[in-house]
Amino acid sequence: MFHGQVRTSVDHKGRTSVPSNFRSELTDTDERGFAVAQSLDPCLVAYPTARWRDFGQRLAAMAAEHDPAARMARRWYLGGTFALAVDGQGRVLLPPALRAWAGVGKEVVWVGVGDHLEIWDPERFSEVQRTVLTDPAAVAKALAEKGL
Repeated sequence: MFHGQVRTSVDHKGRTSVPSNFRSELTDTDERGFAVAQSLDPCLVAYPTARWRDFGQRLAAMAAEHDPAARMARRWYLGGTFALAVDGQGRVLLPPALRAWAGVGKEVVWVGVGDHLEIWDPERFSEVQRTVLTDPAAVAKALAEKGL
């Protein structure tokens, strides 16, 4: 399970280090890579390859050609996914399209959110975090309704 936050720099080529505390769980034992996609939030999501492959297969199986919403979901998630390889120094190259979507500049924040990671521009992440503080009672109520 992914949890915690780590801030890393992004170099002029778009490379960033995969935090060591996330790297072993994120990269499959027989592969040195993982899947990164655009999120519905203004960030990126990173999944171990096998987990993303399973999601993609389930999405493709349920997405009927005559269902416009299913086609849009498939296009959004599968069309916006990149397989990234970790280099010998523990870095990945974030593709320009993904950096643009997430507004990534010179730094990113890797955020563990359970079964995957989110990759945020630090300023955008701070803005999202502040929204939780505007109504913490609503957050607590939503958690209680889910039995947490």
